[in-house]
Amino acid sequence: MKNSESAALSINNTSHQVPMNVNPTICIIEDNDDNLILYEWINTRHLPEYIFQLYTDGLFLQQRLNASGPKPDLILLDLKMPHISGLQLLKRLKEHPEWQRVPVVIFTHSTSPKEVEECYQAGADGFINKDISVHGIKAQLEAVCEHWLKHHRLSV
Repeated sequence: MKNSESAALSINNTSHQVPMNVNPTICIIEDNDDNLILYEWINTRHLPEYIFQLYTDGLFLQQRLNASGPKPDLILLDLKMPHISGLQLLKRLKEHPEWQRVPVVIFTHSTSPKEVEECYQAGADGFINKDISVHGIKAQLEAVCEHWLKHHRLSV
């Protein structure tokens, strides 16, 4: 999204409804420490009904692929990260049977049409061009939660 007025999300129409935890968990993978602090503030002040799990790279999530336990209700994934790119992690998540049903939305500053297409081909459920303003990012996170955790999900 370019600004908070154009809050439309780019989504893959092949998504489906799955049960959701009472307090939905959003796993955000982002290598920018300032953005992680901002996400934590947005979670505490504006989206306290959600549990944000914040990670600085995709290695932690990659290590969890074969582990048992609850999966997040939604993954927000940056593309440009150290150790493993967002696209590589997306492909691994969508190849894994237990993680395929977890929606993955790419949340990045990239505007490359080629990267957008690659992400959708790899199984991304949505793609958001991350705003550069605090207000814009807050609006984007609120829209993502509204769309993916209220309208697409069933309560258990």
